[in-house]
Amino acid sequence: MLARPDGEGAAAVADAAGVAAVGLGEVDVDDGAHAAIANARAANAVVRGRNPAIVRAGHAKLVVMSLIALRRWILPNVVDLVAPDGIPPLVARVLAARGIETSEMADFIAARAVEDGPPMLDVDRAVERLRRALAARERIVVYGDYDVDGIAGSATLVRAFRQLGVAVAAYIPNRYEEGYGLNEEALRKLAADGARVIVSVDCGVTAVREAALARSLGLDLIITDHHHPPADLPDAFALVNPRRPGDVSLDKELAGAGVALMLARRLLGELGFALRRDELMQLVALATVADVVPLRAANRALVRGGLEALNRAPLTGVRALVERAGLKLGHVNASDIGYVLGPRLNAAGRIADAEEALRLLLTEDAEEAKILAENLEKKNSERQELTRQVVKGARERAEERPDAWATVVADPAWPAGIVGLAASRLVEDHGRPAVVIAIDGEEGKGSCRSISAVHIAEALDECDDLLIKHGGHAMAAGFSIAREDIPAFTDRLDEVVRRRLGGVRPIPSLRVDAEIEPDALTSRLALELASLEPCGAGNPRPHLLLRNVKVFGIRQVGADSDHLRCKITVGRFTFDAMAFRRGEHMEAMTDAGVVDAVVTVGAGLRGFVELELRDFGPVGTADRMRLEAVVA
Repeated sequence: MLARPDGEGAAAVADAAGVAAVGLGEVDVDDGAHAAIANARAANAVVRGRNPAIVRAGHAKLVVMSLIALRRWILPNVVDLVAPDGIPPLVARVLAARGIETSEMADFIAARAVEDGPPMLDVDRAVERLRRALAARERIVVYGDYDVDGIAGSATLVRAFRQLGVAVAAYIPNRYEEGYGLNEEALRKLAADGARVIVSVDCGVTAVREAALARSLGLDLIITDHHHPPADLPDAFALVNPRRPGDVSLDKELAGAGVALMLARRLLGELGFALRRDELMQLVALATVADVVPLRAANRALVRGGLEALNRAPLTGVRALVERAGLKLGHVNASDIGYVLGPRLNAAGRIADAEEALRLLLTEDAEEAKILAENLEKKNSERQELTRQVVKGARERAEERPDAWATVVADPAWPAGIVGLAASRLVEDHGRPAVVIAIDGEEGKGSCRSISAVHIAEALDECDDLLIKHGGHAMAAGFSIAREDIPAFTDRLDEVVRRRLGGVRPIPSLRVDAEIEPDALTSRLALELASLEPCGAGNPRPHLLLRNVKVFGIRQVGADSDHLRCKITVGRFTFDAMAFRRGEHMEAMTDAGVVDAVVTVGAGLRGFVELELRDFGPVGTADRMRLEAVVA
């Protein structure tokens, strides 16, 4: 069965290469499926000039919709390629289309770890301070973020200290009461409780004021983070971030938990790390996929190794989470993390406090783990309903500025833990950056999602004078803002985005990896393509072009009837298929009966081929796309 049980999916397995969806104020990545998709309103208008056939009633039901591809298909050039020994020809074609040389293909398939290279700046200084603290029995506190990356990264360090025979405390701030990252009140409380060393995880690189306070309180602050560093760095005891200026380490795309793992490994030494490797690696795999960092180089090796450990010997809490979610141990993959496990771990911090998620990743008690997993299941169901409500309201507000270059909407009724998900849906809807702001009193917390052509963290830098604090990455960021400054921010960001796009609205596109003949679509092909796993950001499941395929048995599914399930006949075989966010195309697809389609292929537990229709259009769409590319 091909399904996204959460009804929203994470961008972790979307096809937006290089996404790193973490920011300030809203930092989770439990986003809507396919963050790169603009919905039919934007895509029809851009790709085919103008098509006024889209009519919605309260964004819940389609009235009229023509059958048309929602994105411009970028078709691969046909080249002669001799596949290296042991690599199937189609897999080699996909890798070549993604810029991987034939000499590198075997290493990529094997997910071999790259050379270690030089260490990150300050990591040895951090290790030296931690060893002194351990020797002097000083109190150490791990201070993490409330998303999967921060929670799993915090659990990684706590478990590393367990290997050294030390129980350290972990502190996760409350999203609603404290906000994102290091905060002064928490630092004062930790210092009063006797802490002497604070180790941040997945936060801190922008905490200039908080670092100064920590120093004045006698706290040695070790920052481990992976966010885009500001011009002025905090004056911490140590700042470990592969993105900071002057850092010569090789792995620049690590998640926050990945940075924490590098610190833990140097702290434990190779023998100590080997004894904890399996448990630490599965935590980092959860974080790396959920945080939507590119699954290339070191991240690919970390996730491959972590998934192997998770399926072979899962942590007590991970086992409970997997079983409660209805997954099968031994078959958990990156997609399952992105769409199933990640949303449940994130739900705790979105609805209330992330403590239960952290406890789940730290417990060794099976009964406690079952209770915690059940609680997260309930919170995730509540999160889904809240998401539907906020998305509906945000879409209505977005209609007030149909020609905006960046969608900015705000409301006091929206929970801060949900606005990131709504921002992702608005990107899908309009094909432009989106900002959703939760207002609480006289302050708002905003979450941004973007498109590949606009580095949203840099765009926020140009709005710095209007923001209380901000940070993030190219595709996702967050900020805090005074309520009275929201109108000025809306105008400023609109101008910044327009300028960065050169006054030209981008065309949503889908890069096709290869065209295949109908008879090639078999369970063997699905197994061959599985060698490309783990798939996600930077390494999506291959997009394969099929021409002139029959579709039938089409029906709407999902809580809002916004997805399609259908049968698709390819050559001699018929398969089940899903098309997410295409529910309004049911009648048009039924009338057409035959389409050109771009699909991804997976293999189910019983060997059945599973298809996802990533985009489709009338027969002849592929030829038209090729012609338009030549003309362009």
